[in-house]
Amino acid sequence: MTSLRNIITASVVAGIFALHPSLNKGDNPITDLQHYVYGNSLNISTNNTINRNLLEIKWLCETNDTPCSDLIIYSKGFQINEIPSVKGNQKLIVSYKNKIIGEIPQSKTSKNQSHDYNINFSADKNTLFFKGEIIGPSPHQGAPVTIASL
Repeated sequence: MTSLRNIITASVVAGIFALHPSLNKGDNPITDLQHYVYGNSLNISTNNTINRNLLEIKWLCETNDTPCSDLIIYSKGFQINEIPSVKGNQKLIVSYKNKIIGEIPQSKTSKNQSHDYNINFSADKNTLFFKGEIIGPSPHQGAPVTIASL
């Protein structure tokens, strides 16, 4: 009974270490396991002056390896598609009131890597503030964008 408990404990501890974000690198079975468990997440934070129904996020892919097309990720207040997991150059185009507010570029070196895509919006009177970042093995830290008129 003790050896079974030790095996289960060792398996749980090994599983926790295998899912640690620091191992989400390269193209290996651990990266695939983490992508299966975590996937890509889209986090949008706004203040109460932003109408989420007027926000749209589109994914564009710029690679020759796979067929890519424009894909709407977020529209009318809801995430309608997952961010695809493909290798190569890609970007998220963020629009508000049908105007492009900013882009978040990314160059992924491996297909199945988990990333957090964070988009922050706020508005004050007629000024919109935007910041986008990607956290993960292929990160992007974008400079804040301020747009004077909405």
